[in-house]
Amino acid sequence: MIQRKQTLWLLLSVICAGLTFKFPFYNGTVTGTEGLAGADMNAASNIWLTLLTGIVAALGLITVFLYKNRKLQLQLTFLGLAASVGLIALYASYIKAFQTGGIAITAILSLLVAAGFFFALKGIRRDQKLIRDLDRLR
Repeated sequence: MIQRKQTLWLLLSVICAGLTFKFPFYNGTVTGTEGLAGADMNAASNIWLTLLTGIVAALGLITVFLYKNRKLQLQLTFLGLAASVGLIALYASYIKAFQTGGIAITAILSLLVAAGFFFALKGIRRDQKLIRDLDRLR
């Protein structure tokens, strides 16, 4: 299980999703406050960001242990990829609440979550192709 590349990619996604609770996606000044500088937006900033990040992390962790059922693993990985892209879009929509600021360097963690799911998807498809080719040779 751990020797498969897609397992490592999924674990990378889970770890990066967990780290987004601690590290900010965006730093700036919040609109509607009198110059409250240093406001950070991370996964724990909003209930919807928290829920979606938790779902993405749970999907990645559950998918790691479904290595015997590649079809379900492929579907859940695709769902995790879609949810992680949706999470990035949700972050982008909440940026409008800030007057000034910029995207933090740790926003890369959110991109790594999506990249991990994408590369895991490629690995699972490669495994399915290998099994089909082996069955054809028998």
